[in-house]
Amino acid sequence: MILLQEIDFSNRDFWVGYMATSFPTAWEEETDMSLTELMIENGMCDTGWWDNFTKYYDGVLEESDGYVDEPETLICELAPAQTLKIEFHPGDTIYFINDKQIASMGGHYNIQVIPFKELLNAIKDRQKFLLLLPLAVIDYQDQDKAAQIISNALQEIFEKHLCSRYAGCIVTGLLSE
Repeated sequence: MILLQEIDFSNRDFWVGYMATSFPTAWEEETDMSLTELMIENGMCDTGWWDNFTKYYDGVLEESDGYVDEPETLICELAPAQTLKIEFHPGDTIYFINDKQIASMGGHYNIQVIPFKELLNAIKDRQKFLLLLPLAVIDYQDQDKAAQIISNALQEIFEKHLCSRYAGCIVTGLLSE
């Protein structure tokens, strides 16, 4: 079990891996690159660290569809009666609130379950905000404001000049359809 304190923003390996794997629909239109591809191009991704963290091994996707029996699991309190649990598998990240699955990043991903405005109103802690951000859905009229808020939060992890570009990719991927 991982506690929120263990993944503070000084744990750059965690946050880079998390951002690189948590936005399957994030992309940059002008370069036609995904967020992960942009991060790799900028020398950001240490896949060895993330593979070790998620317990990835050759054959895990074929043998167990990317799931392990004892995944790394983050647990933190969102509110007095709300606990967030995130399981990190080699082929999926699964989100629970109070032990009820609310989202999944795997092959049959189920994201965009929390309106961005609700996320902003409910979560003031930047770590929790970024942990839940992959589950947000952003209304088209809010995209500029969302990009600025996300860019500001990303400055905890990345160099400032990369943040607006990464935020733009994330917003593109989280826009409501």
